[in-house]
Amino acid sequence: MTEEKKTKNDAPADGKKGGPSPLALLLPALLAGAAAFGGAKFSAAHAAAAGGAPAVAEHVAAAIPPPGPTVPLEPFLVLTQDVNKKSHPMKVTLAIEFNETAKEETLKSFTPRIRDAALSYLRLIPYEDALDSTKTEKFRADILDRVRASGATAAERILITDLVVQ
Repeated sequence: MTEEKKTKNDAPADGKKGGPSPLALLLPALLAGAAAFGGAKFSAAHAAAAGGAPAVAEHVAAAIPPPGPTVPLEPFLVLTQDVNKKSHPMKVTLAIEFNETAKEETLKSFTPRIRDAALSYLRLIPYEDALDSTKTEKFRADILDRVRASGATAAERILITDLVVQ
């Protein structure tokens, strides 16, 4: 009679392997997915109520035209000075986006002029302004004006792809 008693570790008599049921595996996964979905919906609703960020992002994305040819420039390494006249190295990498009518082979001939215009501006930036991220748009506008004045009138946008100030 003791041989007929089963323990929990014995295999079932019908030959099936023991283990957790599919429901025990599926239920936690479903709950985790539902929690993630609910959290995403809640945060999206909260962001929309707080300032309408998703609606603004969709509106801006629809208003921006696709880019024309883009000319990446080699990195610039310049020294900026703080208010105490101490020099600080600054590495800046720019790309110039042109309108769709510009021809790429023509744009390459403007590269030395563009680099000169950008470099002459970057050397004027004070260290404190280079650290201030709120002045980035001003930098872009000023560089764009100088690039256009150098003869590259088809320039549409300045992209700052790298900016490191020490």
